[in-house]
Amino acid sequence: MTTHLPPRMVADTLWLMTARSRGASHWVENSHCTIEQLDIDGHPVPVSHLTKSQWQESYVSSLRSAWLRYPHQEAKRHLTSRQLALYQAASCLILGPISLLMRAAGLDQAAILANHLISTNLYPGWLQASMPEILWQAQQHYPDRPIVLRNLCPAVHPELFEQLKQQGWQMIPARQVYLCDPADPAVWQHNHVRKDARLLANQEVELVAASALQRDDIPALRRLFRQLFIEKHSHLNPDFSDDFFEFCLETQFLDCYALRWQGKWVGILGVYAQPESGWMTTPLIGYDTQLPIELGIYRRLMALLLKLAKDKQMKLHYSSGAAQFKLARGGQPALEYTAVYSQHLPLANKLSLNLFSHLLQRCAPSILSYADKQKAG
Repeated sequence: MTTHLPPRMVADTLWLMTARSRGASHWVENSHCTIEQLDIDGHPVPVSHLTKSQWQESYVSSLRSAWLRYPHQEAKRHLTSRQLALYQAASCLILGPISLLMRAAGLDQAAILANHLISTNLYPGWLQASMPEILWQAQQHYPDRPIVLRNLCPAVHPELFEQLKQQGWQMIPARQVYLCDPADPAVWQHNHVRKDARLLANQEVELVAASALQRDDIPALRRLFRQLFIEKHSHLNPDFSDDFFEFCLETQFLDCYALRWQGKWVGILGVYAQPESGWMTTPLIGYDTQLPIELGIYRRLMALLLKLAKDKQMKLHYSSGAAQFKLARGGQPALEYTAVYSQHLPLANKLSLNLFSHLLQRCAPSILSYADKQKAG
């Protein structure tokens, strides 16, 4: 079928159609939300929402997992036994009230707009102009739910960020992320960037583009992703299914690249580009964590990501984690927010959200900065 629609729009629309008909878990195995859509001037806008947030629900579909469960897991993973004992005692006093506020605000059942169930949603330019209509429709469809937009960063979507604030959305800190502009010559002066570029050019490890990847390669590539994101880091990361990998190879929903060494797949990179916004990111990355560090598989993948951003003349959203690694490769720290709208809800919900927002705005930035430094690539 021939279409004159932009490839990004086609892939996003096919993703949404399938998610609505087969469920979110068709794409992300640990996401059990309902996917619906709003129709805005010919643009379908996905909306995800949960009836109840289960403990294993990925943070891409559960605000409770994003704000409470994931940080709790990270803290337990990195603290010493003595620190852990203190943390366990303190967490009951801190996380308990926050959990109650989330429940009282209705955040477990929030309607999350434009959510493609990836770590970093990047928004097209038309979204900002359509936000009044989107918000009006969302209130009609979800009168009992808070309305949410994830991944709002002033440096990435400055006009949208300010517009939402003026419309009464609350900006609640969510993650510390790292942003990079490959057009800045200073990026390429970093010693690590130059070393990584030389490593990528070394053909000891073969770079394979999506066009050369086959359906039979998917199980091995997915194992690499799960080895890093699920097994090494957290079961709350989105666990992309075999169907999702196949979909990416067919539609370039994520533009995939793989690394092969001695006939064996050793690395996978999936790039999400939003041409209208001028930004790209990588929601999918994985490698064989058992290989010698000298092979530098993660370094090669990140060098490829930076090169792709430069070649496409796009800015790079490094996402969160691996703080020192990304800082050494041109990443600039920035606070990312989740925008929440509750003006249509009862007073009790609004008061609970106000208190929740106030607590996180006061405490979260320093905590997020510290926690992110503990995450390795």
